[in-house]
This record gives sequence, structure tokens and C-alpha cells, in this order.
Amino acid sequence: MKQTVASLLVCALLAACTTGSNPFADNPETTDDGTGTGTDTGDGTGTDTGSGTTTIDTTVSVPTAIAGNVTGVTFDSANGTLTVEGVNLDDVPFTAVYRRAPALDQDGYLAFTVQEDPLDRHYTAYTRESTDGSVRATAVSSAGPRNRSLMGAHFERDGAYDPPEVTEDTGLVTYAGRYVAVTNVGDVNGSDLLPTPVTDPELLVPQALIIHGDAFINADFADNSVEGNIYNRELLDTNLNVISDLPSIVLVVTDIEANGSFEGTVEYDTRDPLSGTTTNTVIGSYAGVFGGTDASSVAGAVELDQFDGVDDNLGLETELESGVFVLDRCGTAGASPICGNVNPDVGSP
Repeated sequence: MKQTVASLLVCALLAACTTGSNPFADNPETTDDGTGTGTDTGDGTGTDTGSGTTTIDTTVSVPTAIAGNVTGVTFDSANGTLTVEGVNLDDVPFTAVYRRAPALDQDGYLAFTVQEDPLDRHYTAYTRESTDGSVRATAVSSAGPRNRSLMGAHFERDGAYDPPEVTEDTGLVTYAGRYVAVTNVGDVNGSDLLPTPVTDPELLVPQALIIHGDAFINADFADNSVEGNIYNRELLDTNLNVISDLPSIVLVVTDIEANGSFEGTVEYDTRDPLSGTTTNTVIGSYAGVFGGTDASSVAGAVELDQFDGVDDNLGLETELESGVFVLDRCGTAGASPICGNVNPDVGSP
């Protein structure tokens, strides 16, 4: 992953503006079909040795490209605390407890920050748990200083994978809601930074800018495939004012694995003029997992190596984005209003 800070570029943009690991560890699910023994390798395949039980590994891991510098996250929704493992220089312990920053909350995603002193790195994190509590996801970023951004994302599920029961002709399900991301683009005048009398530009610490938008996921549990869109994307300053519109992106169709996880590539949406391209352009990757009864929720993360179009609409050449989506299935209690435009029944094509 590239780790170059774009804070100097964002200063020009702002001047133009007028204004853990999972504590509920999954256990392998064991079933006895009376015909043989074997183990699932995690990609939907297995081996039968002749007699006994078949074991399916339901544990969920975050791909390295998505995780970045984050090795684990624990979100305690009851107490409103977030603990992050792995990112460097965020706090004295390897496992750091972040502070709630409600002024930065976005569309149901809770904001947390940490900065030990005015000249230490500032970290911004966003986390959300699904309405049923089965899945959650978190994105974290320090936009600098010292020529490196430290960032990444994490998602997890409680319990085993429980897909909807479908027939060979049905099973198309929709999930919708909001998306939030952190970037390596920083502002040294950020709203959450500790005050400092230091003026030397080499020592000033930036606060990461964020991106928000809408997420839409279609999953076909009959043929185990998933794809989606993230659209209405906007880059925000640290006071949550809009700096600029951003190109829409697509989550390219990929397989749903036997444990309910998925991993695929991200491209600019060629129908969006802001993308600057009419050809399929891979700009990153995405991954996630389905959770809850009848896969009532989905959580996932996106890693982008660029986000302002192939023509660098904002003059950003080394920008990075780490985002998350936690969505409820259309037809459930927490579903997005856009679900009124789709058929929420699992059994409808």
C-alpha cells in the first residue's frame, strides 16, 4: 500500500472553500451427513476421507490489503468504547482505546479519535454495528506527518454464517445504507487536533479528511455472488463541510464463499463523468461478510489507491481511501429508504 500524505494539496482545496479482534470468536460448524469426513478449506471446497463428519470453517479474516496497519478492533457498543490494535504511534499501549468524538459522527457511524500530545499523530476512526448486532466494521487513519499515512480497516461477525433458504430459481437480496471512509489527505488546522504553539511546518500534525456516500449491495444466494455500488460520494473537511463531489465506484461482482465472506476488486463507475474514463479501471479492493439470521446484515471494507478520477480532478496524485459499510437487508427493521424501490423478499428474483 502506498503511504504518501497529501496534506499540502488539501490546503489549497480548503483555501478555495468558502466556508480486535472479535471478542466473540467464531467456532467451526460441524455437521454429520453420514457419508464421510473432511474439512472445508475456506474457499468452498473440501475433501472426503470416507466416514464421519464434515467441518466447515466459519471464521472470518480481513484481507491484508484491506487491513493495512490494523490488526484488530474491539467495539463495545454497550459502553461506547473502541479499542484498536496494530497501528503505530497512536497511544502508548500496542492496543489503544480511542476517545468518542461525537462532533465527527457520520450517518450512524460513530467517530473516535486519539492524539497523545499536540506533536503526536492524530488518528480518526469510524465504526458501526448492524441493527441486529451480528456484524460490525471500522476504518482508521492517521494522515501523517513524516511522509507516511497509517491506516486500515477491520470487519467481523458474531456466530456462524446463516444464508437464506432459497431455491434454484430465487435468492436475490438487496442491502442498502450509508458509507464512510477516512483518507490520507490531511488538514493541519483540523477541528479535533490538540492546540499547539509550534509553527514549524515539518512538525505540524494533520487530521484526516473523510468521505461519505451511499452503499448498495446485491447478493444472489442461489448462485453465491455479490456486487454493489458506492455513490453520492463527497470529500469533507474536518468540520464536515463538503469540499468536492467524487466519482462513484462499483464493487465488481465476486463469489460468496462457504463461510459467508467475499473479496473482490473496485473500479470507477464508467457512467459517472467525474471518473474521467469509459473503460474498466481497477482502483482498489473490497471485502466483507454476511451475518445474522438469514443473512440479515452485511459488513465490509473498501481500500482505494485513488479516488478523485483518472484525471486527478482535485490535483491529488497519491491519495488513499479506507472505508466501511454496515448495511441492513431490505425488508428488515433498519433498512434504508431506498429499499422502497426493490423487492425485499428473499424468494423473489
